[in-house]
Amino acid sequence: MTEEERIRRSLEELKRLTGLTLMLSPESEADEDAEEKLAMITAAYREKYDRTNFLRNLLYGNIQEADLYAAASRFHIPENGRRAVLVIECGDGNAESAAQVTRQLFVDGKGSLQAVLDERRLVLVRTLRQREGEEQILSLAHTAVDTLNSEAMIKVRVGFSREIRTLKEMPKAFREAVTALRIGSIFYSSETVLDYSRLGIGRLVYDLPVESGKMFLRELFGGGSPDDFDDETKEIINAFFENNLNISETARQLFVHRNTLVYRLEKLHQATGLDLRIFDDAIAMKIAMMISSSLRADERKGEKYR
Repeated sequence: MTEEERIRRSLEELKRLTGLTLMLSPESEADEDAEEKLAMITAAYREKYDRTNFLRNLLYGNIQEADLYAAASRFHIPENGRRAVLVIECGDGNAESAAQVTRQLFVDGKGSLQAVLDERRLVLVRTLRQREGEEQILSLAHTAVDTLNSEAMIKVRVGFSREIRTLKEMPKAFREAVTALRIGSIFYSSETVLDYSRLGIGRLVYDLPVESGKMFLRELFGGGSPDDFDDETKEIINAFFENNLNISETARQLFVHRNTLVYRLEKLHQATGLDLRIFDDAIAMKIAMMISSSLRADERKGEKYR
């Protein structure tokens, strides 16, 4: 291949990437460094405007809607389509290693995208097939957790968004997936897969203004809070909730006599005014404990992700 042919190919590649047509003068074509210079321009453009950077900027809301569709077209990403955003959080900071595994499993060349966000997180944008829905996304998230745990030995948690249908909804879906992980870390620490649409009361408490939460605790406990309970009391309360307020099942789980558990619940009633055997009181206690957990998390993190 001649020098002129190599330069012509470089110009075609530059046009393909940027949409720009660059004309070289005869003097430039004769320049022995012309091919190298073109290669450097092309590499710099590819680095700045590759699909991964496009996806990152899209998720963080850094692309104006006026520029969004032209950029998506350049990367052959459809404007419309059913998608879900999954954020995979790696406990040991192995996002790059996790990305290698998930790329082979889930990035199928049919519109699905992936990007490493930082050393602990990667994102997977999954394009949904015709009959796929929330259950399939849930199954995919569990598969990712199981595969990364067993094959790559990476402990991960996955949060995913509700279904979206346009690219401009991507930042919202990304926030939902991240929020699902944050809510999970506060209220559902044993869960490894968090579905934003199924966070229930956890999402409600998380979105509660801080002052409203503190006021609720003051009204319920005066100057105290569930944080003041001793470890044994917290264990009893949590076990009682886990067993759907069933005294017999809770006593069996705690290896105590049924009458002993009733006595301890009565002591808690006398101390707080809340009888957990009554549904409304149990709900009030559950919300109070979740608010306390949320306030502690706010103190550790400084502020919530919004």
